[in-house]
Amino acid sequence: MLSTRLLEAALPDQHSVPVDLQARDRPRARGNGDTVHCVDEGWPDEWCGEALSVGSSAFAAMADQEVVFRYISFPDSTTAARFFIGEGSPDEVGEDPPGDEIDAFDIDASSDVPPILPGKGINVRQGNVIAKIEHRFDSTADIPSDRLQTLAAMVVQRIQQAQARKPPTASAR
Repeated sequence: MLSTRLLEAALPDQHSVPVDLQARDRPRARGNGDTVHCVDEGWPDEWCGEALSVGSSAFAAMADQEVVFRYISFPDSTTAARFFIGEGSPDEVGEDPPGDEIDAFDIDASSDVPPILPGKGINVRQGNVIAKIEHRFDSTADIPSDRLQTLAAMVVQRIQQAQARKPPTASAR
């Protein structure tokens, strides 16, 4: 189980993301009882009612890319597994993906108001924490093809470190 303080520590910070990304905001987590913030972060109402804490951090590289990390922590891994919705396949997430469960998805920005960049994302569960990584980017941006996988591996390692009560030091640099 991750306390709000440990969940916040597990969120990526400026020192753990690739050097071309700059912090858009600082990592922040909120504890149980802040269901409005939980829903504002994009988590379903049902999840928010059982969550221990939620957190997020965001990074950008000028106008051509944005990465947002969102975490939600539950009392146990059984609850997190019950809520995790994924149908990932090896062609989407690789042969040996990180985490207990993982699912990749496309981000269609055509319905966003105001319009935001399209992109790709990964949902990953590690123990009692579900993380959502959204990577939006301009089609002309020069971004490594494995960036999302690298970020997912870092997220899983940071969550594992926090769950072991160790300072999260995993980095995608």
